[in-house]
Amino acid sequence: MGSNLFQSHSLKTRVTLFTLAIFVASVSALAFYISQMLRHDMQRLIEAQQLASVSYMAEEVSHEFQDRIETLERVAARISPAMLGNEALLQTFLEDRIALLSLFNGGAFVTRLDGTAIAEVPLAAGRIGINYLNRDAMTSALKLGKPKIGRPVIGKRPASPVFAIAVPIRDRQGAVIGALAGLNQLDKPNFLDNITRSGYGRTGGNFLIAPLDRLIVTASDKERIMARLPEPGIVPEIDRLEQGYEGASIDLNPRGVEVLAASKRIALAGWVMHTAISTDEAFTPIRAMQRRMLLATLLLTLLAAALTWLMLRRQLMPMLVAVKALARQARAEQAPQPLPVTRQDEIGELIGGFNQLLMTLQRQQKALRQSETKFRTLYDASSDAVL
Repeated sequence: MGSNLFQSHSLKTRVTLFTLAIFVASVSALAFYISQMLRHDMQRLIEAQQLASVSYMAEEVSHEFQDRIETLERVAARISPAMLGNEALLQTFLEDRIALLSLFNGGAFVTRLDGTAIAEVPLAAGRIGINYLNRDAMTSALKLGKPKIGRPVIGKRPASPVFAIAVPIRDRQGAVIGALAGLNQLDKPNFLDNITRSGYGRTGGNFLIAPLDRLIVTASDKERIMARLPEPGIVPEIDRLEQGYEGASIDLNPRGVEVLAASKRIALAGWVMHTAISTDEAFTPIRAMQRRMLLATLLLTLLAAALTWLMLRRQLMPMLVAVKALARQARAEQAPQPLPVTRQDEIGELIGGFNQLLMTLQRQQKALRQSETKFRTLYDASSDAVL
C-alpha cells in the first residue's frame, strides 16, 4: 500500500524525495564519521594533557616527600645516644628545630627502639609515652632501618586522619637506636593541598590514592579524604592501579560515572596521583558540534528540497507544456498536431519521437482513407457489387 501511495505521487515528488534521501544519508554518514574522528582526536589530546598534568603533580609530591625525608634525616643525624637518654635535652633540641613544624603540620616526635615516644613538638600534642611500633612507618625505621612514608590512618593523638614519615636514628656504629617521625594531618591545611586543591573542569578532580590500602589519601573534594575504595573486582580501574598501572584511559569511576582518567605512580610512597573528568564534560564541544551539524543538515535539506523542486519543475516544463497541448487538442476534438520542441535534450527527443510517430500515423491514416475511397469507387461502379 505504501509503495502504491509513493508511486501515485508525481515524478517531481519522487525524484525530490529520492534526492533528499540520498543527501540526508550522505550528510548523516559524513557527520557521524567526522564526529567519531573528532571524538577520537579530542580524547587523545585530553589524555595527553591529563597525563602531563598528573605527571607534574606526581613529581611535585615526590619532591615534597624527598625534602621531608632529607630534613628528618638531617635532624636524626644530630640526635646522639646520650641525647636519647636525656629526655629534657631531647625535648629542647626538637623545639629548636623550627623546620619540623613548618614541614609537618601535625608535628614530630622521637621514639626509643621499642617505639615509645619520648619527646615531641608541639609538646601539647600529648604523644609522649604512646607506643607507635605498630605503625608501618615506625616498623620500617626501627626494624629495617629504612625511611618510610606510612599509610594514612586515624592517628592516636590527635584522632584525625594522618600519615607519618619516619627515619631511623643511628649511633656512631650505624646501629638503629630510635626513630624520628613527622606527622601530616590530612584534615588541616598541608603541603598536599597546594597540589590537589585545584579541580579539573566542572566535574573533574585530582586524587592522591593509596591503592594497596584502597584509600583516597586526599582529593580536590575534601569530603573524600580517607574515603575507602571498592573491593577488588568491582571497579577494574582501581584494580589496575593496585597492579601498578600508569597512563590514561576511559573508565567507570567508583560512582559508576564514565570518566577520562590519568594516573602516575609516586614511587617513594607507593601512592598514585590520579586525575579524572567525566566524559560528558570532556566531550561537550563534540556534542555541541553535533547539534550544530544537525541544525545545518536540516537547513541544507530544506534548501536542497526547494532547489531540487525548482530544478525539476524547470527541466520538466516542456513535457508539461506538451501534456497540456495534447489535452487541449483532445478537448477540441481536432486532429492531433505536432508538439513544439523547445529544447534539444532528452525531453526534446521524447517529444520529437512523439511527433514522428504522429506524422507516421497521419500518413497511414491518409493512405488508408485513399485506399478506402478507391475501394468504394470500384464497389459503387461494379454491377456485381450492386446486384
